[in-house]
Amino acid sequence: MEVECQQLSWSKIYDLCLKLSNSIKKSGFKPDAIVAIGRGGWIPGRIISDFLGIRELYSVKAEYWDVAQTRDEAIITQPINVEIGGKKILVVDDVADTGKTLNVVISHLKKTGASEIRTAVLQYKKTSKFSPDYSGEILKKWVWVVYPWGVIETIAGFTQKIDNHGAKSDEDIAKELKRRFNLSVPPELVQFARDIKP
Repeated sequence: MEVECQQLSWSKIYDLCLKLSNSIKKSGFKPDAIVAIGRGGWIPGRIISDFLGIRELYSVKAEYWDVAQTRDEAIITQPINVEIGGKKILVVDDVADTGKTLNVVISHLKKTGASEIRTAVLQYKKTSKFSPDYSGEILKKWVWVVYPWGVIETIAGFTQKIDNHGAKSDEDIAKELKRRFNLSVPPELVQFARDIKP
């Protein structure tokens, strides 16, 4: 298998958000605001804000990953644009993979004068050099995680490799995605992905 994938369902996402929210409540930490890391943390951040009753939900966008390959460094592409000085902040992302995205975001937010910053991720890969304060699940080995909000871009990235090996139809590509990456997708989604220019 070229890159092993793990796909998460919407139900699994909801369960992980609930588990995270319970852990945060039990710890006694009461954030004033949530800062979701875009793009992967936006949906979990919104769900967790609902569970915890936190109406202040903001965003910072940082970029590090393409599909199963990294850039040189994580960079902030959309900085925080509200005043959070003196507030307790919960930073939410989908995964702690290498830890570079979380590190650059925490460094960025520390400059705002937030009184306390804690981190929560759906999944914490033990390969990460950053240990989040809260994690819904720990992954002991590295896999490429496919979240429901990123399935098309994952298919598009992997399809580039498959197209060069003679697979022509959407059905053929779906079969190759399963065989080579353990990624189960219907042919209809392959068509969406083929229309995207990664």
